[in-house]
Amino acid sequence: MRFSPLTTKLLNITLYQVGWFCCVLGAARGYPVTGALLALLLSIVHLLLADSPKSEALLMLIACFLGATIDSIQQAFGLFTFTSHPAWPFWLPLWVFVIWAQFATLFHYALYWLAGRYRLAAGFGMVGGPLAYWAGIRMGAATFGENPTLTIVSLAVVWALVTPLLCRLSLFLDKEEGLYRWGRSKGL
Repeated sequence: MRFSPLTTKLLNITLYQVGWFCCVLGAARGYPVTGALLALLLSIVHLLLADSPKSEALLMLIACFLGATIDSIQQAFGLFTFTSHPAWPFWLPLWVFVIWAQFATLFHYALYWLAGRYRLAAGFGMVGGPLAYWAGIRMGAATFGENPTLTIVSLAVVWALVTPLLCRLSLFLDKEEGLYRWGRSKGL
């Protein structure tokens, strides 16, 4: 299916944002697994529409692993605590894994303008990452630790590093797949 570049970006950001709200509001309203599964379904739609489902899925898995590691460390240090279902057996709720995977879907499409612009990506992450966590906390999907200022500063540093890293990984995967995305309108 072919879409114009603008439609592609709008569809990509819409799938991500709706998924983010499913995860965050699901967790905040007592339905964390349901919200995560709905968002996961949106990620599958993304993969079905993607130019290269293989490189998309790989980037999503890497982001999921990286995000789970980062969020586990920050939660272990008491910077924040995620809302989870008592029956969920893992250290992080499912919706956190899904949000990280969904975030990765943006790098080949809506955030492709950051490709190769690592300082800009760092600045984008330094501001956008803490804002997303703050919004999730305000909606009730998580709680701040004892020192909210330390949490925000930590998130700013982490996201200033993670965002350019994911940009770089998306470019690397493009080269491995032989994809050149500038001006492409095929798929998502």
